[in-house]
Amino acid sequence: MNTTIEKLFDTYGESVLKDLGSFPDREVDDLLNSLPIGESRRLDLFDQINRFYLDWSTDAFTVGLHLGLTLSNHDIRRFRPEKV
Repeated sequence: MNTTIEKLFDTYGESVLKDLGSFPDREVDDLLNSLPIGESRRLDLFDQINRFYLDWSTDAFTVGLHLGLTLSNHDIRRFRPEKV
């Protein structure tokens, strides 16, 4: 990932996710506790689910950032000229 985008996500994107109540810790933990698996396997699964969620969130943030910057750029070639 681009270091600029990574810094943006770490400072802005991650704080937005925390404000939204991003990762459902309690629900995932309850689900994993209901499975007949050992504690170490349960922790491994929880960590992996959390990592997948963080990866998805970072990718979604990056795509949204690129889309927003692209849409705000008026020098992009369009199919027909814009009317001013």
